[in-house]
Amino acid sequence: MPTTSPRPTVGIALGSGAARGLANIGVLKVLEEAGITIDIIAGTSMGAFIGAMYAAGVPVTQMEQAALEIDWFRMARLLDPVLPTSGLTDGKKLVAFIAELLPARDFKDLKQTLAVTATDINTGEAIIIKQGDLLEALHASLAFPGIFSPVRFGKRFLVDGGLCKPIPTDVARSLGAEKIIGISTIPAVVKQTPETFLPAIHGRDKTVSRWRGLFSARGIEQAMRSALGQEIEETEVEITEYLKTPNIFRVCAQSVAIMENVINELRLRQNPHDLIIRPQLDGITLLEFYRAEEIIAAGEKATRAALPDIEYLLKPA
Repeated sequence: MPTTSPRPTVGIALGSGAARGLANIGVLKVLEEAGITIDIIAGTSMGAFIGAMYAAGVPVTQMEQAALEIDWFRMARLLDPVLPTSGLTDGKKLVAFIAELLPARDFKDLKQTLAVTATDINTGEAIIIKQGDLLEALHASLAFPGIFSPVRFGKRFLVDGGLCKPIPTDVARSLGAEKIIGISTIPAVVKQTPETFLPAIHGRDKTVSRWRGLFSARGIEQAMRSALGQEIEETEVEITEYLKTPNIFRVCAQSVAIMENVINELRLRQNPHDLIIRPQLDGITLLEFYRAEEIIAAGEKATRAALPDIEYLLKPA
């Protein structure tokens, strides 16, 4: 009499992405609703934090509620400024924030296998942390370059794991996962020119006038008047008026996004993986945590669309 093979060991690789990494919550929510059991978790940066909460037994609904209720505009208080030597902040308040949400302090306290990735800022090596102080490991994995100072970890100084492993599929496999679901929350960086992201303003272009409403209260008023069918007064301005030097947060975020796109493409070609879920997060920046509801919903939508492929992937032989 033929026997059915046991189900494969399932691993999930939760990717980096700062605010966009909140999409991992939506992914886990749908997988849980579909009755898909995760055996092994590998996480990078925000994916490591969410993975740690999941491994510690924090309900996905509780994670989602926390993400939606946090006043992200006040989260700037997590940036406890230090003299600008290796970062704008040493991350002590970040660790305190993590500790409030995470009921585990050590890897041994977790209910599921977890690995957290970080990067040695001196050697460029990917560091995989699987034991010891969980808060310290998460601090290192979340240490976004330029914003948070590198974290002293033994004889190493560690920063965001996304620099080496934006989607740690190979880490999940090394832990024994036979089938892996990877989550990529880094959308492609769109190549733009000043003419595409700051449209040239010439003549009486009403479409451009409405786009220009992003910049001023007067512009918003004009957009509202346009929606009501009222005439908009047009003025011809030079595009140079709107070209401003990106601030430090924009520079750091965009630099890491560009780098992680390249790394993602190379690593996903080189390393075996079973399925990658890519939530549509175009237009959402790395620091827009206040858009949590939208980001989580994108994770849910992408995972629901992938369910037939996931179920086929996990089907016993």
